[in-house]
Amino acid sequence: MPYSREHKSRTRQRVVAAALRLFSERGYAQVTIDEVMGLAGLTRGAFYAHFNSKEHLYAEAIDHGMRTSAIAALTSGPKGFKTLKRIVDSYLSRGHVDGKMAPCPLAFFATDVGVRDREVRHAYTTAFAALVRAISSHTSRSKAEGRALAMAVLMVGGVAVGTAVTDTLLKDDILAACRRAIMDLVAPIRTQAASRSVARLSPASRKRRLRITGLVDD
Repeated sequence: MPYSREHKSRTRQRVVAAALRLFSERGYAQVTIDEVMGLAGLTRGAFYAHFNSKEHLYAEAIDHGMRTSAIAALTSGPKGFKTLKRIVDSYLSRGHVDGKMAPCPLAFFATDVGVRDREVRHAYTTAFAALVRAISSHTSRSKAEGRALAMAVLMVGGVAVGTAVTDTLLKDDILAACRRAIMDLVAPIRTQAASRSVARLSPASRKRRLRITGLVDD
């Protein structure tokens, strides 16, 4: 009796999840197909029923990692600064760097992707572009696109470097510096948005708003 489509899908997801974990921990070259299948509780013979090659699996692991890591909430949560800050703080955390959270392949695969085949690099490029768009969706300004790109690089780069260094104090400093830099990039966007909001008020309401914020005297 052939397996159902649902069974095949669940099996495939088990393999991809196992691959994401092992590739994140040890890198592409140090992981074998047998090890991935063993972690998934399957035999090597089942591998080629789902994937053409190890690099095909690697590309699938990138997509799976993007859907299960902390940054997935950037697309599913409410829009705005609070959500962005929450995700940035979670992403640039010791829990993420130390492997206590679902790993983001953009950071954990960063040193491997450049020497992989086009399919893998295309998957990585698509995933990174999606992260930039997700960050942009929380800034609500077209001119913030450049800042969103910088924020994405700080997030990915901060975790990638954080996983590489052995000095725990330096690790914490790197993550904190990246968080501060991202908030510095967000600040002008928030100030501009607040100014536009005030500009739409009546003169009396505008004066009250500015007085509350301390920008004018009584």
